[in-house]
Amino acid sequence: MVEAGSYAKKQIFCQNKIIVWSHSSRFQQTRRLLEKYVASKSKLLDYGCGDGTFLTMVSDLFTETVGADIAADQVADCQKRLSSLLPQTSFCVINKLEAEPYNSYFDTVVCMEVIEHCVTQNKEKIIADWKRLVKPNGIIIISVPIEIGPSLIIKQVTRRIAGWLRQGDYDKGTEHYTIGELIKMFFATRSTAIERPIYGNDSIGYHGHKGFNWRSLRHELASQFDIEDTVFSPLGWLGGFVSSQVFLICRNR
Repeated sequence: MVEAGSYAKKQIFCQNKIIVWSHSSRFQQTRRLLEKYVASKSKLLDYGCGDGTFLTMVSDLFTETVGADIAADQVADCQKRLSSLLPQTSFCVINKLEAEPYNSYFDTVVCMEVIEHCVTQNKEKIIADWKRLVKPNGIIIISVPIEIGPSLIIKQVTRRIAGWLRQGDYDKGTEHYTIGELIKMFFATRSTAIERPIYGNDSIGYHGHKGFNWRSLRHELASQFDIEDTVFSPLGWLGGFVSSQVFLICRNR
């Protein structure tokens, strides 16, 4: 049994059962997708691995798994806390993947809840990384939050309640929408956009969830990859009507 990391403590083991259900189901769904689309005995990259929680759940499916993250302290924590997974699983900062041996190295890349936070320049670099790192005809599984339609309203209410109760990471506050912005994103189409605040500083700017439109991302990815499937979680049978995440299963051209 490995020690839980920072993400798992805040989300998987949160006191708010809705938050636990949403985040746990995302990991379970991703494992099912890997079992469906990826050949056994292959190499997996978790791009933006965070505290490494997901790799502890799927390392048995692969001959080699690599977790990469932009935060060096997060990588160091994973290397220490998850040392029992070595040598099959390793961790590195993302810029280490720029080395030539990693070109077309992985059969599969998983990237969960990362790209929605990226400003345009960083998003373009990440998509280019996926094309370079994954073998031709390899699979990229991308999980992003649904922040449009009824899901947006449900999430905003849940976040506010969790914040009031000081649960998870929501006691720090939630992003504010005007009534006009809520209406616009509730009825969002592929081309719908509102202003997305940028946090951090000039060198490391990032978005929150506000204004993220997964349909726009799907359209953008379709110009670079073949979209094999679009899967929603949880309650996927409702077609994403009240789901919290969407999975875009892409095949590298």
